[in-house]
Amino acid sequence: MPAWFEPLRRDHRSQQWAQRAKDERTRQCVEALSLLQRYIDRDLDASELEEFERHLESCRRCEAETKLYLDIKRSLADRRGFLDNAASFRLRQFAMDLRDRD
Repeated sequence: MPAWFEPLRRDHRSQQWAQRAKDERTRQCVEALSLLQRYIDRDLDASELEEFERHLESCRRCEAETKLYLDIKRSLADRRGFLDNAASFRLRQFAMDLRDRD
């Protein structure tokens, strides 16, 4: 390999650091999303709520997923009493698929 190319090559340490950072982000997302239902139900204590919202500020993926669930809850509340059995089944299936995805 030419000497001029050496600075462009990622060394092993930077690859390890990048992988550890990715693993840490993934762990944080899993922890945050484990609190999602309680967040939606407004059942988190103050420290959990602060931690969850801090994560949402820094993670667009979790923020989007939380917004989706809040939108679903709001939509269902607006339609209370008007949801047919087939739609209810599809919604439950969707929620189970999301849960099983991770």
